[in-house]
Amino acid sequence: MERSEIIECINKCIKLEKPTRVPCLPLGLEFDVAQSGLTHREFRTNPDNMVKTGVNTIEQFGYDWFILFPDDLIEWEFTGIAVTDESKSPPAVIDHLSPTRESLNKLRLPNPESDGRMPLHLEGLRNLKQEIGKRACLAGRIAAPFSAVSLLVGVEALMFLMMEDRPLLKDFMVYINDCNEIWAKAQLEAGADIIWLGDCLATSKFISPDDLLDLAVEPADHSAQIIRKGGGISFYHGGETSLAHLKVATQISCDAINVGENADIVEVKKLLSGSKCVMGNLDPIKVLREGTEQMVENTVKELLTKAMGGGGYIFCTGEGIPHDVPAENVKIAVDTVRRHGYY
Repeated sequence: MERSEIIECINKCIKLEKPTRVPCLPLGLEFDVAQSGLTHREFRTNPDNMVKTGVNTIEQFGYDWFILFPDDLIEWEFTGIAVTDESKSPPAVIDHLSPTRESLNKLRLPNPESDGRMPLHLEGLRNLKQEIGKRACLAGRIAAPFSAVSLLVGVEALMFLMMEDRPLLKDFMVYINDCNEIWAKAQLEAGADIIWLGDCLATSKFISPDDLLDLAVEPADHSAQIIRKGGGISFYHGGETSLAHLKVATQISCDAINVGENADIVEVKKLLSGSKCVMGNLDPIKVLREGTEQMVENTVKELLTKAMGGGGYIFCTGEGIPHDVPAENVKIAVDTVRRHGYY
């Protein structure tokens, strides 16, 4: 299928209808970079290498998309956080901002055409659109506000704000959504069809369903609306497995929710039936990295059997595919979707 057909199938899934074929959107990430023979630094700092990775991914593995997702810190480095610059791994924060109102008041809004690595990311998107835009969808990414606060001030400070100063936490999230509006719009204008909306801390591993509703849903919903306003498709991801949390997350006006590998996909489909498109659930570690070729094929077929019924399912992994997954296992997973994902 070409891009136009893929978009049509995605939109049918979003409408909870049956597409011609289940869209095949593995979350390649580090695997895609490794298969291009690049270090992570070479990938994240060079638009030509971003294009090389995207072209190789589409040609060698046949995904229906390429997601340009070097790391979560691209749009936040300009705020003054200090990050690592290791060759073989994504950047990590080593010096956060102070979790105070004074710190928040000093922050400015980003300029994607000049701040940090944002211009490199946008150039990569524009050039990818030229190279693979007719063959596959293109995706960018933003961090949902609740989880993004931890990128600025750290996880411990986020926990402290939850307990001691929720008004300040919510004001930090207002600032983040102002930044998200600028950054999402820039990526959509550069050629992204889809924006991945990551919110990995707004999950049962970190907060209760009540706190999810009180703190994270409205800011994430605002981000999803920003993406929709810009003409993009939004995929919300926390890697969630808790049905109680997923039920709350349905209030976010995203187009689909990507669920974790340990979720019961049958129960998730029942829970979200009639309300939200479901993605994900394939385990990239136990199945793709550690499984035999036959196990990969059987597991993907079983997942499709459980998730395809009634439409409204998009194939994806529950989390990103690690760099050391055997290439043949990924090829088998994609080929299985292409052979058995038809309605």
